[in-house]
Amino acid sequence: MKTKHGLKWLAGVIVLLVLLATNVSIYQKEQLLKHGAVVILELAPVDPRSLMQGDYMALNYALVQPLQQRMYEQSEACHKSGAQCLPSNGKLVVTLDEQRRAVSAVLDQGQPLHEQEKLLQYHLSGMRLNIGTPSYFFQEGHAERFEKARYGEFRVSDDGTALLTYMLDDKGARILP
Repeated sequence: MKTKHGLKWLAGVIVLLVLLATNVSIYQKEQLLKHGAVVILELAPVDPRSLMQGDYMALNYALVQPLQQRMYEQSEACHKSGAQCLPSNGKLVVTLDEQRRAVSAVLDQGQPLHEQEKLLQYHLSGMRLNIGTPSYFFQEGHAERFEKARYGEFRVSDDGTALLTYMLDDKGARILP
């Protein structure tokens, strides 16, 4: 009898812990959306067949392409020499222009950041360098509006966590549904 009662309590505690963790995560993301620094990333072309799929678009970022090639070359060299390879998760230091657009990026070496620099987390999956989000979902029937997207506007925390907030056109204007 005590075992069933104990299991109910345990299940209740687990449910409460899951709800607590979920709410903490939601609160953190809300705070990031309110207080995060604005960083704008230029979109890079993706396979046109996957650009618009239903009510989302696949995303790639221009900032990633030169970095991805350098990281691939470093990875090849470290495999040949037996040295330690690049971590699959890390941070980039991105330099921003006056419009808050990211114009260059280097791997974070722990150096102090200048005023126009921000950290941005990355994930290396195979030989693909992922930053930001790989896709943008929008309301069904709004694909035509988002075809004009040339930039992604992110809110970025001090630790480099980034949330995509808006898609921007070639003039930097927000594309609203």
